[in-house]
Amino acid sequence: MNTLTMTFQTKEGKNYNLRLPKVRTDITDLEVEELMSAIISKNLFFEGEKELESIGSASINREEEIIA
Repeated sequence: MNTLTMTFQTKEGKNYNLRLPKVRTDITDLEVEELMSAIISKNLFFEGEKELESIGSASINREEEIIA
C-alpha cells in the first residue's frame, strides 16, 4: 500500500501533515502539487491561525509485501 504524506505550513508557522493511504503507484509530482494547491485554495480543513497557507513537502511511502 502506498501512503502519500503531504506537509503544509499553517498561518501560525507550524507544520500540518495529511496522510492519504492507497494512492496510485503512478501518481506524479504535478498531480500531488495540484492536489495540495487545491486543498489550500479551497480552505477545506481549518480557519484562522490554523488555516493551511503554503506547501511544505510531500513524500510517498511505498510498502511491499515481503512474505506472501
